[in-house]
Amino acid sequence: MTVPRDTLYTWITWITKLLVGENVCLWAAWFKSHFEKYEKAVSDFDSVGWNMRHTQALMELADRLEAGGCEVFIEDQNRFRVSGRESGSVMSGKPDLIALHPDGRATVYDVKTGRELDSHEAQVKLYMYLLPRARGTRWHGRTFDGCVVHGDGSEIPIPATAIDDEFRGMVSNLMRRVVSDTPARRVPSPHECGYCVLTSEDCPERIESEVAWPVRPDVECRESGGRGP
Repeated sequence: MTVPRDTLYTWITWITKLLVGENVCLWAAWFKSHFEKYEKAVSDFDSVGWNMRHTQALMELADRLEAGGCEVFIEDQNRFRVSGRESGSVMSGKPDLIALHPDGRATVYDVKTGRELDSHEAQVKLYMYLLPRARGTRWHGRTFDGCVVHGDGSEIPIPATAIDDEFRGMVSNLMRRVVSDTPARRVPSPHECGYCVLTSEDCPERIESEVAWPVRPDVECRESGGRGP
């Protein structure tokens, strides 16, 4: 049964598509930030197959980086939480891999096995921005480069300079709307509703399409199960 959260909470993947305009409906991110234990839409997504492919690609990346002299930290070793100064809300994430290079540089990697999307780069940039702010972790105060690694082995490097005032401002503006007391705007469409985990019980404007859109792990965090850790 859906209940209000004790603390406003956001998982990074809930907002990455909103940052780059791949999604425009703020309702899902707002609702999940304010409520928990909600019913989730049934999905025919092959999560077992996705997890196997992702894990294989991640282990191959870790092997390659270690062979180059890097110290690597994988998934749960990288889990972090950052609290907003004004709202008290918590934003959390779990980068796939962080590498400490022999020359002292730190790079956050995220492995993607599907088609290339702008939101993949936005996700890594959010990690680069938030990890240095995660107090009580080994990453607090560090500067990060970033890299999106695709299943075919291609990479998109992201320099530390990408985290500039413009990016910080866009994140802040979006988060103010996501954690606002005022409910966010609903922008229902067959495509967005089809990829959304919320049911019509919590979003009465949801459009039920005859097309079966699989809900992917990059849309609803598989680690949190729709709730904060």
